Amino acid sequence: MPRLLIWLVIFTVAGDFAHSKSGVNLCDIVDIPNCSGVSKQGRRSSSMSLPSPATSANFNPATVSFDKGIGVEAIAQANNAVNFNLASGTGRVGGILISPTLENSFFGNRVRETDEDFLERNVAHHQYENRKLNLAVGGKVVSKKDLGFDLGLILKRHSVIKRVNPGFGVSSRLGPLTLGASMYDDDFYLEDEGAGLEYEEKFKVQTYSVGLRARNFFFDAGAIRTKYKIDHEATQIFLYSLSYLRSNVLYNVALRNEHSSAPEYRTGALYPKRKTNDFFASVQYSFNRHFVVGVSYNYFLLRELSLKTSIFF
Repeated sequence: MPRLLIWLVIFTVAGDFAHSKSGVNLCDIVDIPNCSGVSKQGRRSSSMSLPSPATSANFNPATVSFDKGIGVEAIAQANNAVNFNLASGTGRVGGILISPTLENSFFGNRVRETDEDFLERNVAHHQYENRKLNLAVGGKVVSKKDLGFDLGLILKRHSVIKRVNPGFGVSSRLGPLTLGASMYDDDFYLEDEGAGLEYEEKFKVQTYSVGLRARNFFFDAGAIRTKYKIDHEATQIFLYSLSYLRSNVLYNVALRNEHSSAPEYRTGALYPKRKTNDFFASVQYSFNRHFVVGVSYNYFLLRELSLKTSIFF
């Protein structure tokens, strides 16, 4: 983690120097309503309706936040430690350290677990926490009023397997229409202490999105596809997300339709079910373009309430 933090700072300073003569974002000069902290979601080239820079970059690294400065996002939920996401940008390039708890969350990929671990953490309302470091970086290639194109890179390292897996993403905007796609390699590791068994596998994840903006409304339809060797069928997750920005308030609702081998948890027990549906909702308030607070329902797929705070320096 310290090496990645140092790398992120060097990346930001170097990027800022390299692009010091490029176009200036008006939000870096004056504080106007369109520059509120929650309005940055609408400045992405795709995935505009996702509720935070971390969820968006985890879905597609080309949608990292490019805003100048350093931002810290903290998410708190009962029975769990507060988790953090750290972002930095120069206006043209950006990077973010993504919490491993975003896997097996509402907007994340489904990572395999043993049924015993899945049941135990759902009963205890514990978030899934993979032993990984996740780093995403991105840059603007084209940035005009009605046209945008961004590229992104994501790196994932599992602390047990100790292998760095790369991936890439593209994100584009043409008028009100947005398109995005990404592909990355990943590892997962299963350990059954009772049976004395260990299993690891390298797999690929693909994401796709198409979106539409109509004034202050943002809509996205997305898909996450994963194929594990130990499964007969691919895991597919379909996301439908809608957000509405009104002054300093951002409202988000979303549906998640998952086709996977993961069981469904209900009232203290697991039930085999190939298809599951989940609902997400959140509201965020921006005091200015530097400080945002919000509350979410079902962010970690535990039917829980979570509190979020974002501070941007």
